[in-house]
Amino acid sequence: AFSVVSKLLSQRRLDLLDELVSAEVLQVLKEKISLLPDNHRDALAADIDSIMYTTEGDVRFYYGDDGRKFVSILMRFWYLNGADLPDEVPGETKVFQIVFGDESIKEKRHLLTANYEFQREFTEGAKPDWTITRIEHPRLLE
Repeated sequence: AFSVVSKLLSQRRLDLLDELVSAEVLQVLKEKISLLPDNHRDALAADIDSIMYTTEGDVRFYYGDDGRKFVSILMRFWYLNGADLPDEVPGETKVFQIVFGDESIKEKRHLLTANYEFQREFTEGAKPDWTITRIEHPRLLE
């Protein structure tokens, strides 16, 4: 889900996120994405093969006032991206020179992070669908 959503964000195809992302988050994303420079927008895309590491940041179970049951999982992703970002981007971004095949050709990749929160309702009879309720790409999507 992270890879698919990040690519759609990068491509500005927010209309395809209706079923995956909460309406509140989608509204904020529409505003932010329209203001991003192209290189930051390109850096949002995380190809499935470029995801280096994932970890859960927080898992919460909670109950609504009406008796509905929910679970929320915050996931953190580290991924490599070749967008044309300056080497001195502040924060957690790291830059690597990667050699593929011919040693005379080096490709610059940035190690970027993203936080996505997934929520699902577990009330009996509820749809078993996960919804993304938070999307953060530090230093890119602020």
